[in-house]
Amino acid sequence: MISNEQYVRLSLEANLFFLRIVKEHAIFAAASLPAKYAPTSAQFVSMKNSLERLLSRTLALSHGNISSEVMNSSELVTNLTLPAEKEVQALTGIPVNTAITVQETNLGYRDFYRQGGNIVQQVSALNREIIRQVTSAINFQSNLLRQILTCKAFSFVYPTNLDHVTREARAYVGLLNSLENKQAEDISVKGIIEQEIFWNEIMDEHAKFIRGYLDPSETKLFKTADNFADRLDALEAATVALRNNPTNLTTVTNESRELVTDLRNFKRQGTEGLVACKIKAIMPALLADHVTREANHYLRLLSTFKA
Repeated sequence: MISNEQYVRLSLEANLFFLRIVKEHAIFAAASLPAKYAPTSAQFVSMKNSLERLLSRTLALSHGNISSEVMNSSELVTNLTLPAEKEVQALTGIPVNTAITVQETNLGYRDFYRQGGNIVQQVSALNREIIRQVTSAINFQSNLLRQILTCKAFSFVYPTNLDHVTREARAYVGLLNSLENKQAEDISVKGIIEQEIFWNEIMDEHAKFIRGYLDPSETKLFKTADNFADRLDALEAATVALRNNPTNLTTVTNESRELVTDLRNFKRQGTEGLVACKIKAIMPALLADHVTREANHYLRLLSTFKA
């Protein structure tokens, strides 16, 4: 069982990271649909608006209640998040509440734990509402994926990408459900292995999506992304093998940290290139910043696992 202090901190940290991720999934999905599916795009935008409101509520509770490790990890926002948001808004016409990003950039980390103001009850109410809305988003995206796979709908997003974002959202809901039951994160060897399997698969798919979204003329970047995909395929297989031979966990964790650091740097450079309009691709800069933040989140987890 975790303490109230841990419950508040872990809940808010999870919500600050994942709510932004899930609301950006809605932006990318809305932007990827042809004109015929304008009502579906509008539903994604409405979903995005609801998630932004929840993110604002999270921010209001977070001052002084999150760790310096999370605040300094660049998993919540980066110095490129705001310009990338402005760009995606200008290019797609989808509104983005950039004020949230400005507020989050100035968010202070944990100087104190606010025990007053019924913060535990406020965080619990927030978590329950997030679980409800994110579960609704999962169902909506899963239904769209089923329609695409049966040739009843079309999107310019890869079907695997839609499956990818629903898996991330399910992991988020699972984490919040555990926190609502006051359960500590599983940091046993088995628990760490499952986390590394999940995130190494996510990183592998990122490399493959980036490869697919690059213009064919970007041969150097394509080869780099392809090389990352090959290396991550091998790492993913090694991580899955830990289920039967966990003695190699430390070695695989170190390999994951090294490779994901390199991948994160590649993603960050890609974001810079897209913001500056120096890379030809069918992905917005916000998507590149999005996957950079996910890599930063995983790198922080890997540091925790190593410790």
